[in-house]
Amino acid sequence: MVFRLELQPAQPLHLTPNCVVHTGTVRLFVTGTLIHNSGAPAEPFGFFLPNTRPLPEDAPEPSLWAEMHLMTATATATASSGNFPFGITHAQAAYVPDPRAGLHRWLHLTAAAHPARELRLGYRVTVQTP
Repeated sequence: MVFRLELQPAQPLHLTPNCVVHTGTVRLFVTGTLIHNSGAPAEPFGFFLPNTRPLPEDAPEPSLWAEMHLMTATATATASSGNFPFGITHAQAAYVPDPRAGLHRWLHLTAAAHPARELRLGYRVTVQTP
């Protein structure tokens, strides 16, 4: 299954010179036919956070705290649909190498979602540099 994403980032919040909080919302949705399986594992997804600065290749790894929460979910149900979970699990942030082969690393947020027609999620990533 392939998710599509729409991001709405907020401006970064600088708590201290060494601590920045990135927040926003993400709309995660499936186009086309959605087939549910009650025993299916959550589907992984991820995205690079907009409005972030790159981390140079030789910079020390900052401390990261990642959070995601379910805001709304839209599901299609039928009389014989059964019980199907929906929501998110395993939110994690990391600086990953530039996919364009650059020298910097970029802030990337990953999680896994139990599919629904559409999920609207809130996210927060706190970055504390040494």
